[in-house]
Amino acid sequence: MSEEKEKNDDNKREEFIYLSKLYEKAERYSDMVSAINKFIEMDPKLTKEERNILSAGYKNILSDKRASWRLLNSMEKKETKKKSAQVPYIKEIKNHIEDEMKKTIGDMHKLIDDHLYPNAEDPESKVFYLRLKADHYRYLCEISKEKEFMKNIEKAEKEYKEAYKIAEKDLSLINNIRIGLCLNMALFYYELKGDKKEGCNIAKKAFEESMKFLDDLEKLKSKDALLLIHLLKENLIFWSSEMNEEE
Repeated sequence: MSEEKEKNDDNKREEFIYLSKLYEKAERYSDMVSAINKFIEMDPKLTKEERNILSAGYKNILSDKRASWRLLNSMEKKETKKKSAQVPYIKEIKNHIEDEMKKTIGDMHKLIDDHLYPNAEDPESKVFYLRLKADHYRYLCEISKEKEFMKNIEKAEKEYKEAYKIAEKDLSLINNIRIGLCLNMALFYYELKGDKKEGCNIAKKAFEESMKFLDDLEKLKSKDALLLIHLLKENLIFWSSEMNEEE
């Protein structure tokens, strides 16, 4: 009887995984996240594919909100300069979007802290979840001011550093998760924390290390890793140019 129940549970979990993919194709991201939460509740030990579904679900649900917030933030600045009577309406909608973003990110952090990270059995999973947490603190920084901004900067940096420590010790130099972590961490330091030198150093080190294995990556047709290396290179070129101009 217990075997039959276990089989039924597995089938139900697979159903939620399929539904999450289906909702993504239909661009119903709230439903996608609901399905993700359900299959995580049934078993929080995720495969690589399931981790990617988790990341995509929350990224998609936040992308529209981040775009809307940026638009409204720009409008608010323009209308404030003109001393427009429309500013309170813009602020009200912008604040509402901020609340939605904070709730979504808070839900995701709770999911990682309560279920996913405690059940992560391999270094790759641990680095993935810590990076995901840090990335979302980075998104919070975008909509935060003053004290709240500094708190989110500190939290993001803490998670990135912990993830980097594990990645350096246990993941190969050309592991996608490790290269992706370095890319996002470099962006965090350069663009948000304002430590441009540290951002460039992280990106440069990751780029130079991965370039040593470029032939192997091309033979293995590791498209994801090659794309991440290309993005590191593009950032380094742009940042170097920008820093030279400033000097």
